[in-house]
Amino acid sequence: MHIQPDFQRRLEAVLSCPTAPFHEGAVHALLHEFVAGSKGLRSRIDEHGNLEVRYGPGRPKLLFHCHTDHPALEVDGPNTARILGGMRIPALVGAGLMTLDGTGPRPTIRSAIRGAKNRVRLTGGKGLAKGTALVLDMPAYRLSGDKIRARAIDDLCAVAACLTMFDRLAAARWRGSVGALFTRAEEVGFAGALGWVRTTDYPKSTTIINLEMSSARPHTPQGKGPVLRLGDRITTFIQGVAVDLESAAQALAKKDKTFQYQRALMDGGVCEASVFTFSEFRSGALCLPLKNYHNHKPRGGMGLEYVHQADAENLVRWMVHYAREFKKLNPKERVLARLDKLYRKNRARLKRSASQGDRPA
Repeated sequence: MHIQPDFQRRLEAVLSCPTAPFHEGAVHALLHEFVAGSKGLRSRIDEHGNLEVRYGPGRPKLLFHCHTDHPALEVDGPNTARILGGMRIPALVGAGLMTLDGTGPRPTIRSAIRGAKNRVRLTGGKGLAKGTALVLDMPAYRLSGDKIRARAIDDLCAVAACLTMFDRLAAARWRGSVGALFTRAEEVGFAGALGWVRTTDYPKSTTIINLEMSSARPHTPQGKGPVLRLGDRITTFIQGVAVDLESAAQALAKKDKTFQYQRALMDGGVCEASVFTFSEFRSGALCLPLKNYHNHKPRGGMGLEYVHQADAENLVRWMVHYAREFKKLNPKERVLARLDKLYRKNRARLKRSASQGDRPA
């Protein structure tokens, strides 16, 4: 399975936007243009520059969430820069860089700065002003075989998935309500999400589904579907939300034989679903298995990140189906009813045999 043309158009537009923590302007300009050109969408920006997009009437009770930055570097002196986000210096040495608009000098990373954490020396960067963001000088986006390859799959692929979800709901003339939350500066420590949870007026009963790109592992291979992420390195997410998401996936798989999904803890890192969980929102997470995580190739050096086309397409289908069925989903009640039935089936004998204690029957 390959991505559909509507998703491909959104991917090409979004993945072509260079981005860095605190320098997400190109992505957000595209988001504003998308909202302005779409009927039925509204947006608002909070004091931290996070963007909320709403589809349908009222304030939605369901938000899909993703971040709009990717690890990059920022000039902090003459021919020096600091790393913003999780990139390892040994892999970066020798890598070419470019300014966000592509018109400035194209420096190369020469070496680490001795005794300085996450700082590097540049060569060929003369004239770059302090505070200039630099991204890897490599192709922004391309489809290759069954893979989507880009300079910043994490987390821009999720941004494109949200836009495609809105497209497909509007094409179906769906009359419900759903939102997307696009936060900033995740790669330096969830800065935008932490600001949002401290200032938002959304009630804690809001369901927030975090969308991430998570490093593919042996038990979550590419090509086997998007992953229902049950938790990360520091916590598990809200159990009832995971049940809802899986119920939607199972229903979709019955209707669409090409749909498949996986479920796993994905404890290799930490994602913003933990921020929402500890802030007492109803949080859950979906992710795509990602290769060359943060552009690090397995044997060293830097390369394009990539995900499987079928996984990405199925993620969008899952999102659309979950949004449409959100108000109807109540699998938790079915589970509770089944447990109650089991208890009623055995309670009489359980009580009669209670005097036996733990003696063998």
